[in-house]
Amino acid sequence: MTAYNNVNGVPSIISPLLQVLRAEWAEDGEFFFLPDGWDGVNLHTTKGEPWDTWQVDPRGDVPYPTALAAEQGLDIDEAENGVYASALMLLAGVSHFHDGSELPFVPNAGEAVRRGVLGVTMSHVDRAVRDWLRFLVRTGRLDGDACEYNRIPADPHPQDRPEHLALARRAAREQLVLLKNESAALPIPETASLAVLGPLADLNLRDFYSPTVPAERRPSPLQALRERFAQVTHHSGNDTVAWQAGGRYVTVAEDGALAARAEGLGATETFEAWDWAHEQHMFRHTATGRFVQANLLQRADGPATFENQAGASGGGGPRLEALTDVMEDGDAWFTHQNLHYRRGDGAADGAVELFGVNHVPAEADGPFHPRLAQDGTLPLVKGPAEPLLTETLVESGPEAAAALAAEADWAVVFVGNHPMVNARECFDRPGLDLAPRQADLVREVAAAKPGRTVVVVVSAYPLAIGDIAADPNVAAILYTAHAGQALGPALADAISGDHSPAGRLTSTWLADTSSLPKAGPRREPYRVGEVDMLEYDVISAGLTYQYSKAEPVYGFGHGLSYTRFAYGPLRVPTAVDADEPFTAEVDVTNTGDRTSDEVVLLFASIAASAYGDRVPGTRLAGFTRARDIAPGETRRVAIEVDPRHLFVWDVVGGKRIVETGDYLFGVGTDSEGPEAQVRIEGETIAPLDLSQGANVWEKATIAQGVTYWEVSKLNTLKREGGYHSTASRRPGDHVGFTRVDLNGAKRIELRTATTAADWADLADPVVEVRAGDADGPLLAEVAVPKTAGLQDFAAAGADLEGAEGIQDLYLVYRAGGVYIDTIRLAR
Repeated sequence: MTAYNNVNGVPSIISPLLQVLRAEWAEDGEFFFLPDGWDGVNLHTTKGEPWDTWQVDPRGDVPYPTALAAEQGLDIDEAENGVYASALMLLAGVSHFHDGSELPFVPNAGEAVRRGVLGVTMSHVDRAVRDWLRFLVRTGRLDGDACEYNRIPADPHPQDRPEHLALARRAAREQLVLLKNESAALPIPETASLAVLGPLADLNLRDFYSPTVPAERRPSPLQALRERFAQVTHHSGNDTVAWQAGGRYVTVAEDGALAARAEGLGATETFEAWDWAHEQHMFRHTATGRFVQANLLQRADGPATFENQAGASGGGGPRLEALTDVMEDGDAWFTHQNLHYRRGDGAADGAVELFGVNHVPAEADGPFHPRLAQDGTLPLVKGPAEPLLTETLVESGPEAAAALAAEADWAVVFVGNHPMVNARECFDRPGLDLAPRQADLVREVAAAKPGRTVVVVVSAYPLAIGDIAADPNVAAILYTAHAGQALGPALADAISGDHSPAGRLTSTWLADTSSLPKAGPRREPYRVGEVDMLEYDVISAGLTYQYSKAEPVYGFGHGLSYTRFAYGPLRVPTAVDADEPFTAEVDVTNTGDRTSDEVVLLFASIAASAYGDRVPGTRLAGFTRARDIAPGETRRVAIEVDPRHLFVWDVVGGKRIVETGDYLFGVGTDSEGPEAQVRIEGETIAPLDLSQGANVWEKATIAQGVTYWEVSKLNTLKREGGYHSTASRRPGDHVGFTRVDLNGAKRIELRTATTAADWADLADPVVEVRAGDADGPLLAEVAVPKTAGLQDFAAAGADLEGAEGIQDLYLVYRAGGVYIDTIRLAR
């Protein structure tokens, strides 16, 4: 399935990488590509303009086919746009032309072939037909009852089988990661009294693709802990608030509409507030238990559609209402319960702004904001905010939770994310921050119960919890994903000691977001904060455990257990060939007093690479889970290693290779684990010859601050090399090449363009050519001519002085908004 996103401006649904996958991953080019739901629509209606927080067309997006046709000097209408979209998918090698929408992609593909649009022929149709026939033959779909698998009756509820229930419980237990456990705080004896606190304590939220297991068969952590511990008290830790508008308090009318009609503040005028971070909130009416939501769907027009999502509703127009007591989760695409909620900057009058819904962007006429109608209801109107709502804090959730914690033996605080808010399919989270009120909750509870506070982080992604990790009052931290129907019982198993957590982190957890890339001047209101979460270049941005220089609070592979393990010497061969897998072995001894699994991780790093520090400092080479190691038991653990997984990309040869060299292998995530050296015989990277000209994006191995964009849609269409350009964002950004042959080089020739965006200062549009380093000897200064835009390239060049030997070569930008397509060193 192709992805929704663009990579460097190229839609994944028509990426040249599809051809690479056919060639490298499949025998005889056998593959089956299908678009993600509505991705054909995306290609048909958007993706024509590049976008990141630096470069975005202020006029908005255009269909990719429209932009492609414009490069041909054509202005096509909507119907022709559809024909172009189908032609593009045929050219890319897409096998399946239904994306769940009603657009006529198949008839349009036939029309494209009949007319030869973009060069498509029946050979492209034949490829798609062969993909389908191979699929149908291999799955037995053409064999009817002659295929035994076709005779298996469908089971409408496979999740109810005992073996599947057991598997769900095992999966939920084995993914638990114990991040912190001071003084063996966990497990907690079942005789202890617990204060179970936090916004996720009584929730078991389904993630986007979770099965639809009914709520009664997916108990929350609170429910599971109440079955295990005799004394349990509970508070959500959420604030209780009341709103006033027009001098009256907001309540819920009989028809479910929110209305400012109450003269005084009572039990029917309060709302519980969930803070999900980045200003996203949910609210539940205290008296009825119903969740506030925005009624935006046209209920008389059939099922929800993308158009209806932000359209007028039946019954008098969009409004705020509270009709259901179920919090939206799972595969509910239209999440209308999460609202942007912004408190005034220290405003004494308690002014708040409530706006937007379901990540609806700030369009030209603004997001939805409530207005006050004559009958007191709160209709939603597109447009700017108006001073309307004032908030009264009826109860501080953190204070109330802390009071309960002080009375219990232990406090267990559940914090984290909602899987349908901020980060899900089609939406990238603005940052890694824990919700502010959730952070307040942990701090206040831990202060009330120092040394006996356990924090359980329930999250679909890593969170920056450095303050919580460093809090001496927090005794233990346990991490879990939204782990499905057995989440609650699995957590109860771990907290009570029936199961020893042994999972390992699959990502790096930072203390804060200070080391992450910063967003550019085109950040999108309400969804993009200071952090640029759309940065794809993990090497130059220093992202992931392989490239980050930031000190993590919990690193990749971190994970504790309720016992201790000692490792013996690491046994590996002294030398291997790069294409020969080998076995690493280590003895693991349980030196503690509890039976536990141990996940043994094997990491590898090369002593010296042709690419210097631009290769991963370390990377995971293999792992295995040794189950149920008893106290005092020694288990020999074997890990299979394939050296080909330690490849680098050889820009000279244009292929993946394993470099010849000495590799250090180590077991565990700390420097005290056993290590051993292996000589791997692979290949050597030759000096880079740029005398014939090359695309900068394809040959560069060094980058700082640059971005990449499609040079020409026609280049991408033809699968030509050099369909990406390399661009600067700020003065001082640079791109470089490893071990370039400079001998005899007399002149450098570039193809360049400049942006027309107003954020770029092109007063000094010069590219400096330097040897050895970004501030190394200056070989030339190339003056870049200003052009009409980022796809309008012109030739630029300069004579070289002092170019000699085999050295790294740097192109240093003295201005942001300069794009380089190709480089050539003339001799």
